[in-house]
Amino acid sequence: MGGAFIAVADDATAASWNPAGLINLETPEVSAVFSYSSRGQSYNSTAYPELTGKTHSVDTSDLNYVSAAYPFQLLNRNMIVTLNYQRLYDMNKKISYANYNYGGLFTNGVYNYKQSGHLGTISPAIAIQVLPNLYVGATVNIWDNFAGTNSWTGHGSYSGTADLGGGVLIPQSRNWTQKFDFSAINYNFGLMYNVNKFTIGVVGKTPFEADVDLEETTSDINSVPQTVGPTKEKMKMGMPASYGVGISYRYSDSLTVAADLYHTQWSDFYITDTAGNEFNPLTTLPIVQGKPKDTTQVRVGGEYLFIGDKMTVPVRAGVFYDPEPGFTKVDSYYGFSLGSGVAYDKYAFDVSYQYRWGNGVSGDVPVDGVTADINQHTIMTSLIYHF
Repeated sequence: MGGAFIAVADDATAASWNPAGLINLETPEVSAVFSYSSRGQSYNSTAYPELTGKTHSVDTSDLNYVSAAYPFQLLNRNMIVTLNYQRLYDMNKKISYANYNYGGLFTNGVYNYKQSGHLGTISPAIAIQVLPNLYVGATVNIWDNFAGTNSWTGHGSYSGTADLGGGVLIPQSRNWTQKFDFSAINYNFGLMYNVNKFTIGVVGKTPFEADVDLEETTSDINSVPQTVGPTKEKMKMGMPASYGVGISYRYSDSLTVAADLYHTQWSDFYITDTAGNEFNPLTTLPIVQGKPKDTTQVRVGGEYLFIGDKMTVPVRAGVFYDPEPGFTKVDSYYGFSLGSGVAYDKYAFDVSYQYRWGNGVSGDVPVDGVTADINQHTIMTSLIYHF
């Protein structure tokens, strides 16, 4: 539905979208979501013409979400508790290009970098039907390295020629590995209010400061080979608050339309090193030289259900504006999604496709004068079993 889900949130992923919506789950269930994503970047640069036209792509597939839900009644109120695993940030990237004159020192060089990993949470959640038309909910997000769910590793290499001046050129090569571990706790709070055929949804996600442990090894291979490390550093990463509001209109049992606005305060995104210095995580420059920019998403979508005697088939579609904080400005991304599935007896199976693109955006090369055209395709499938 283009991500227009704050005021709909009628499956177990409501723990992330709007935990109040968990009340919509009427029977115990387990569910799982699998995703596949392909991201391609084509670079443009007048300062570094060797980058222009280069396209880099990364394909990832993963278990995106797993949940178990149990509804019950207490004190004459409908309630539900769920336990969820959710994969929230994909850290995979791959860059390779010839850097013919990097910084005026290295020439005829080749740069390669590959990063893999992700950030996810174990998230218990609860929702309560306070009034017949008012629901509230909360989720606790535990960011910790459970079975490798909160770490990423980057491997980089550079090989070329160092110009020492006076026509003296020597081979130069550098390899490095960085491993990051991430841990923290934050919370999601949600509310849903039904009036006539309308539902209003509100969600807020608290800011938090994460512990980030870095282990780094660097090897230089030139006239005097040298290996440094592994060295270890403890840092702090400030993660921003975000909040959103959504409205849905249920025209009939078959047709629902919805729209969301969602704001993220990326200007509160920072890294603090062991000396207490604050940096912009996107540019790696001191935070006083520029903070990331806040973003506001706009999402609109709808669902139509073909309801049979024993089987229901949904058709869903939506569009969205999904900006990201860039190196110097907000990068604009747009997209659309569509999907369908089938619900039969105790099972529900769904599949969706999303296409997201951004032109002239920052990309993965943090160098002035380099922009990228990015295209991303995502396919997601889910299976729910009701007890």
